[in-house]
Amino acid sequence: MIRKRLKPVAIDGITFDAMLSEQKDLNATIPKYPVESGFPISDTIVLEPIGIQMTLYISNTPVTFLYRHSNSMDRVKKICEQIEKLWLSKKLVKIVTPDTIYTDMGLTSISIKKSKELGYAREISITATKVRITNTKTASIPDYVLKSGQSMANAGKSDTKSSKKKGGGEEEANNSAGVAASGGGGNADSSQKNESKKGHSILYGIAGGLFKKKK
Repeated sequence: MIRKRLKPVAIDGITFDAMLSEQKDLNATIPKYPVESGFPISDTIVLEPIGIQMTLYISNTPVTFLYRHSNSMDRVKKICEQIEKLWLSKKLVKIVTPDTIYTDMGLTSISIKKSKELGYAREISITATKVRITNTKTASIPDYVLKSGQSMANAGKSDTKSSKKKGGGEEEANNSAGVAASGGGGNADSSQKNESKKGHSILYGIAGGLFKKKK
């Protein structure tokens, strides 16, 4: 009667003789937000990933599916090595129990029990948690979003180097024009001063001659 109640369990294709116990954990989190009135409020419930805890049994003489595995003196050792490698690989696995099939499960804890009572058999406690996987999507941007203006033409690229060169050329042109203007003004002023000096000297000479004649 006991053997009839025992049913095998498979984890990523690794078959265990029987499942001695199973516990399914369904948890949820209710966020709390404090308000000015002095007490917290909540507006949603966040469901946590499903978790399961199992105690599995393996032996060299399987109590279930004996016709499939037959007797093997190293079956327990091989399964222990396989389950350890599966944990090290960080691989998401599928767990098949007598009642439910769990997919995308991550192994978070593995405990292998050995005792005198068990002999060559082992009790393996496994804890697994559902891993939620998100999918990435690529969105195409229409051409009119990348264009501007009423003509819907490409905006193009700005060239900062050329603008700087143009600006520098304009500054040099302005400076040269200013220098030319200032230089021309200086020559005009000097010629006016020379002419005024000449006129002053001529008038001075005429006035001096008149003064001598009066004497």
